[in-house]
Amino acid sequence: MESSFPTSPTENVPGSVADPTESERLHRNLTPAIAELDDPRGFFRYAVAALVALAVALCGVFMFNAIVDPLSLIGWRIVPPAVETDRSIKLDLIGKLKTNPQVVVLGSSRSRQAEPAFIDKLTGLKTGFNAGVTGGDAADAWVMVRNIAARFPHGKRAYIWFVDYKLATAGINPQLAQDPRSRPYLGNRSVSFSLADVGTYLGFQATDASYRVLKACIEGPCHGHLYYHADGSLKGAALKYLPEDAPSLKAAVAQKLAAVKHQPRSLAPFTSAQLSYFDETLAFMNRHGATPVIVLNPIYPSVYRLLQKRHSQREAEALAELHKLQKRYRFVVVDCSNIHVWGGKARDFNNATHVNRRNMRRMLRYIVAHSDGALTR
Repeated sequence: MESSFPTSPTENVPGSVADPTESERLHRNLTPAIAELDDPRGFFRYAVAALVALAVALCGVFMFNAIVDPLSLIGWRIVPPAVETDRSIKLDLIGKLKTNPQVVVLGSSRSRQAEPAFIDKLTGLKTGFNAGVTGGDAADAWVMVRNIAARFPHGKRAYIWFVDYKLATAGINPQLAQDPRSRPYLGNRSVSFSLADVGTYLGFQATDASYRVLKACIEGPCHGHLYYHADGSLKGAALKYLPEDAPSLKAAVAQKLAAVKHQPRSLAPFTSAQLSYFDETLAFMNRHGATPVIVLNPIYPSVYRLLQKRHSQREAEALAELHKLQKRYRFVVVDCSNIHVWGGKARDFNNATHVNRRNMRRMLRYIVAHSDGALTR
């Protein structure tokens, strides 16, 4: 039986061979309009559309991160930020103190395991307060000391100040600068949202932090896990949520060892600007009758040994600078870098630079015993 379908034009051309794929082809122009050489406006329209789409996407990312404010750069506080807000928490607690704290702990997150109640038992003092904050620097110490002094202007206080080899910087944390209780002591300086912060909130890390914050709020209680006693110390339940508590101590130490291998053996020269708040704080303490105890933070033993093997001068340079400052200010230096000096245990670290509560208690015994009476009645 003959086919009733019409034959293709090719079949009617003598000597031609039919293309088996001809019927599958779409007989229309698939060339993008922007590629038409005779219409250059297509390229311009495409470029404008692409730029507009990119701008809209970036604006969306920025608005998302600005509203969530995961790094607390703007200060909305609509949801808890991804960074800890312990500066405001500690200032709140200072405002609620009923009695003058006779011993005050200062420093970064490496100081927050220090329990004022345990220090009181060692020293015979009655009250204390832990004013250490995450990433705490000299400006933080200065603000905390001044707020406590303003609340108890006639009180006498002793101080334990935990520091790293770099000792201090002139930087001011945005959370600290934004708090109105800080500004009188920072020359009414504040850190306003800047172009650099815009760049931060356009980045992947800020977006990832925003996502984690929102996810946590959707899946569970929309608040932080770190809770504090009235004396500024961490409540026991908060210890398992500490960000410095590494899932694997071995892995954290290995990472730190790798970093030390690429670390300069010497510190950058100490400058007057870098030590400005450090100097001011020491001078204020001395004027009010205190002899603070400056403690060099402990380091995981294998990391400390590597520093010594590489002939690192960082510890010696920090000690030398502190001894220079002792010519102008009255304070005691206790070097706790090497845990074997004070009986620390390698297993009692949360990571390569943060000790847990057991090691902190061992270290505090050593600090009090070597404080030259600055911490005892």
